[in-house]
Amino acid sequence: MDIERTQNVSPVLSAERIAAQQEVAALKLSNDVAKSQGQASVQLIQAAVGAATPSQPSGSVGNNVNIKV
Repeated sequence: MDIERTQNVSPVLSAERIAAQQEVAALKLSNDVAKSQGQASVQLIQAAVGAATPSQPSGSVGNNVNIKV
């Protein structure tokens, strides 16, 4: 068995494994960021719709009518 060749391949495999793990971690982080941005966008839209929708009038406000004869 050629031990010298195994020693040369081992660092390459280790580096590839570490690179793959880092890539997975980066993808998870980018997915988390996209999810957070989506949730923030939905909340912003809901807040804008809520602010644009007038509240329902109260039954006791604005019912006074002044009539002069």
